[in-house]
Amino acid sequence: MKKIITILLTVPTLLSFSQVKFTEPKLKINHGDLTLYLDSDTNSFVSKHELKYSDFKKLDSDRDNRWFQDVYKGIYNKEHYVRTGYDLGHLTPSHITSYNDTLNHESFSLFNQAPQLASFNRGKWVQLEKSVEDSIAKYKSDVTIITGVIYDNKNKVYLNKSKIKIPEVYYKILVIKTKKKSLTYVWIGSNSNGQVLISNIKELNGVLIINGTDLKFN
Repeated sequence: MKKIITILLTVPTLLSFSQVKFTEPKLKINHGDLTLYLDSDTNSFVSKHELKYSDFKKLDSDRDNRWFQDVYKGIYNKEHYVRTGYDLGHLTPSHITSYNDTLNHESFSLFNQAPQLASFNRGKWVQLEKSVEDSIAKYKSDVTIITGVIYDNKNKVYLNKSKIKIPEVYYKILVIKTKKKSLTYVWIGSNSNGQVLISNIKELNGVLIINGTDLKFN
């Protein structure tokens, strides 16, 4: 974890101009605008949300709030989270899917969450999620939002004697598709101290490499 924190503290503030692509994991669950990717251990990995501005304007305060076991069954059980200090932390947040009741329900797939330190989930991370919505409102454009977690695959840590891995890091990528260009924002957050910093694709790939993660963004 010390190496990750070192990277986070040296990341410059950067806004890059590019499209973002990544090597898609083989385990994939499609839910329309929402695509969930699992790692080789069948744990939550990446959530990609394709959001049109016309749908963004329909957001409301309704939440389905019923977590469910998705297509790949087996490891997830909400009882493992009890009295651990970890929340079921959404990757794609429920509010930004509230333009469609079916999609909002699917945002409560247990594969759209990972153990997230409660103070982190309810603090700086939710503030980041609100900032993302503010950016969409500002640019009035379609967006792609990629949210993922990074596990230390060299020293895996599990939740309550389960097979549910605890992430070291959460990250979020926002690609705003304006008429003239694409704007890309990247944030990385520590799941141990709750710190969230602006980053870039190069630094994110560096954190992935350090943790032995077979995923690369470009």
